[in-house]
Amino acid sequence: MKWTKAYATGNDEVDEQHKTLFLMSDQYREALEAGQGESTYDVFLEFLSTYSKSHFSFEEECMLAHVCPVAALNKTEHCAFTKAVDKEVERFRRDGFDRSVASNLVNAIDRWLESHIGRVDVQLKSVMP
Repeated sequence: MKWTKAYATGNDEVDEQHKTLFLMSDQYREALEAGQGESTYDVFLEFLSTYSKSHFSFEEECMLAHVCPVAALNKTEHCAFTKAVDKEVERFRRDGFDRSVASNLVNAIDRWLESHIGRVDVQLKSVMP
């Protein structure tokens, strides 16, 4: 899945962070399809864990500062995403790599990109100066 201007939020820093998530998801999908998913899954999960904490915090502060009408919804959806990533990190540490689970995760991230960024985050541009 590729980032397009349809996902623009009006905040360059938020958009750059989103582009990174699009890129990482795409690169992991390619690795998975090339049979390299197992050797890179831990790095991908670490990225998702770090990203979800740092980016979400930044974006939530931005929405609050600009009094974005979807700030509460945004925070709720971020919380659910973070919990899902944390749960998968725990499962992976306990049970190891599972190609089916990894494939489902990258598909879920693509749905998240389309749904959350395309439906919630883009509303930030309506309140940006």
